[in-house]
Amino acid sequence: MKGKLLSLTCSCGGKMKKAFVPVEFFGIDFGVREAEVCTKCNAEYLDEKLMEKIEKEIKKKGLFGLESKVKVTKSGNSLVIRIPPEIAKFTGLKYESLLRIFPVGKKRIEIEAL
Repeated sequence: MKGKLLSLTCSCGGKMKKAFVPVEFFGIDFGVREAEVCTKCNAEYLDEKLMEKIEKEIKKKGLFGLESKVKVTKSGNSLVIRIPPEIAKFTGLKYESLLRIFPVGKKRIEIEAL
């Protein structure tokens, strides 16, 4: 990770560096921006001005407050996640809607309505 080492430390104890990172929230691409990045845990911290811009764009698109934590349950041999009603309403999902689900990385799954 290239960048200028800062005198700040992360909550994990790692050193912070200035670096350029791709910034995306709720599928909205905000480009590659300068951030403070931990050299130990890779946590990224964006400046307040950019976070305000991101929040404004998320609110404008009606996405603010839709993020939700859900628990994985089991039905037979399959794992099941429940989609909160606010997200279902926003996306237009109904009972028996057809979806496509695919892994994007080890810790990320995307679901697309068909």
